[in-house]
Amino acid sequence: MKVETLLLSKRSTDVKGVGPDFTLRDTAQLLLEHKLGALVVTDDDNEMIGIVSERDLVPVVASRDPLAGDQLVSDVMTTSVVSCSPEDEVAFVLRLMNDHSFRHMPVVEGKKLVGILSIRELTKAYDLLQIEANTDPLTQVSNRRPFLKTLEANFQKAVEFGQPLSVAMLDVDHFKRINDTYGHDAGDKVLQQLSRMLIREFRTIDLVGRLGGEEFALVFPETDLSGAFIACERLRKNVMQQEIKADAHKIRLTVSIGLSEIGAESVDGASMLKTADELLYMAKHRGRNQVVVAGNLEITSAAKTPHSLGVEVP
Repeated sequence: MKVETLLLSKRSTDVKGVGPDFTLRDTAQLLLEHKLGALVVTDDDNEMIGIVSERDLVPVVASRDPLAGDQLVSDVMTTSVVSCSPEDEVAFVLRLMNDHSFRHMPVVEGKKLVGILSIRELTKAYDLLQIEANTDPLTQVSNRRPFLKTLEANFQKAVEFGQPLSVAMLDVDHFKRINDTYGHDAGDKVLQQLSRMLIREFRTIDLVGRLGGEEFALVFPETDLSGAFIACERLRKNVMQQEIKADAHKIRLTVSIGLSEIGAESVDGASMLKTADELLYMAKHRGRNQVVVAGNLEITSAAKTPHSLGVEVP
């Protein structure tokens, strides 16, 4: 995001400024009145010549000199002002402000002052950008890159503390048939409804990721294979019972799930996910609408119904 976009999103683009001949008393009053931390100092042509902040006024107040308030802004303002342009990226400006401990950044275009941003505004915008970058826009769950990072962090924690950890891969059965029959808008609604169920079922979106298309992945921290199986089987049954409305259509669907747990052969989170993906393929091969688990634990579910074909409810 560019600074220009952030300025346009503000309720007001008016820049509160003062002239160099303002008194410090009047300047302090403006800061208090508008709840600002700094004011830009401009000349008659609206060109920035300095900046005065509440910090600059602290020594004046501390002096307890009754005449100190009559000093001019030009006596205390900072003249070597670092500014940015509307074309600068928010991340760059925020890094610049943090590096130099700036609290406010004037925005200058062609020597003319066009705005001023606080570090609070920039930090909020940057945090929102990070959330957007890490979130799948359609389903609002984690996208691939941050999910894999979350998975790896959980893997390292499980290894360090000797805790159980399980990972699942989930795929919507016959999703292409849903798209072909009811249209891609209906397919999108199916994925959105499924993601809402995943978020409700599994506590936080950080542990649910959309890896692409109709494939989702799940992390079960501090959960062994039997516990994760119970959760996945509960989800599979709930999905099968749901009725998804897409325009005039009512669609039922099923999911197939492959489930693995941390073990001696697990070298990292990615290896666990690969095992879960292979088990997902096995679930598809065995007829779909089931959970297939790794290891010697014989707990494979299967519930083959017409709903596994993504049929419309009569």
